Amino acid sequence: MTATAASPVPRIACVIVSYNGAAWITQCLQSLRDSRDVFLQLIVVDNASTDQTASLVRACSDVELIATGSNLGFGRANNLGIARALQLGAEYVFILNQDAQVAPEALAKLCEQAADQPGLGILCPLQLDAQGQALDPTFLHYYLGPFAPALLNDALLARPLQARYGVDAMPAAAWLMPRRFLEQVGGFDPLFFMYCEDDDLCNRARHHGWGIALVPAAHFFHCRGFHGQLSRESRRGQFNRRRSRLRSSLIRQIKHPAGGFAKNCWQALVVQGLAGLSALLAHLDWIEALAVVAALLKVASELPRLASHRRQCQQGGALWLGPPVESR
Repeated sequence: MTATAASPVPRIACVIVSYNGAAWITQCLQSLRDSRDVFLQLIVVDNASTDQTASLVRACSDVELIATGSNLGFGRANNLGIARALQLGAEYVFILNQDAQVAPEALAKLCEQAADQPGLGILCPLQLDAQGQALDPTFLHYYLGPFAPALLNDALLARPLQARYGVDAMPAAAWLMPRRFLEQVGGFDPLFFMYCEDDDLCNRARHHGWGIALVPAAHFFHCRGFHGQLSRESRRGQFNRRRSRLRSSLIRQIKHPAGGFAKNCWQALVVQGLAGLSALLAHLDWIEALAVVAALLKVASELPRLASHRRQCQQGGALWLGPPVESR
């Protein structure tokens, strides 16, 4: 249920970053309204959509819209919404992709586990496909397999699932974060425009002693609406996307709180350079090879800034969660 003037301070503020999400935003918001046993404040941060997304949100009297005026990317836009959520006094902040929907009991289940284990900084529901008939394939391959094998073992052997499973990382398509965690660790690093900002925040969470948990009793459904757009991408678009992805991957490795800065730089740059050479020689993938070179050059020029951000992240604090822009 959404918070009203007569409601207490919202226990959870839900932040959705939107960008040309008119096809999904109405269903996304409605799924949050249908949540059981929690009071919610709904916040949408719109990254200058060129479709009807902002108009659809403005028509919702129970949703606060923050219009950025430009495409800030995933992390920076989420930071604006999170800052507003903290300003409202929310106990928890829940971030959700615009092309996703939560099951009615998901937020209550996440809050239950957060209250049971105050040392958890990030709680993630189980990610299903759009129909809710199977695990999301990307989630299964890149996250459950590497980070939650215990859950897969329990499921395959028909053993009762645990209430939560400790993990090293989960994707930020749907995260619940306690206020104390955000005040100690901060928001997403604005160095990332897209890709790897969630992995970076997971690294920082563990560095500051916070746990990350997957809660299998809580579900959400991911429509993954961008896949059709990627299939029609031009070569220039492929190059720009791959360059952005590779740059983010390099930044994540270099910024990792463990190890020395110089060692992290050397390992990341050499490994990525060899990967680019392999893409060219073994697969004749010119786009990937050129994207690697462009990413390496870009990151090399940013090393002083990376070192500064790494030091800030190691020290902690409510980083990048200053006053949000005025809502509309």
